[in-house]
Amino acid sequence: MPYKCEKLRLSGLQDRRRKLTEADKEEIRQLYADGKGSQQALADKFGVSKSLVAIIVSPDRAAKVSARMKEHWRDYHDREKLTAAIRETRRYKQSLYLKGELKNG
Repeated sequence: MPYKCEKLRLSGLQDRRRKLTEADKEEIRQLYADGKGSQQALADKFGVSKSLVAIIVSPDRAAKVSARMKEHWRDYHDREKLTAAIRETRRYKQSLYLKGELKNG
């Protein structure tokens, strides 16, 4: 039986998959545009991958990566790991919902 919170969205701070805030992304864009750091140096500073920094500083790269993922998504997912991750996210959302930290809208 599905959880009541299934359709509710996590806020930015509640979503554990997100590593960067919008402020962090803007800072990365600004530092890269000013020439104050290479993609690798910025990736190390913010604790993310170089490819994520490349996506942040180059919107056309983000579109290409997104198109490739849509085309080849089966190559990137192990069904058992994906199922386990979905279950864990549902349990996490349910725990937030029961604590009253997850609201509609």
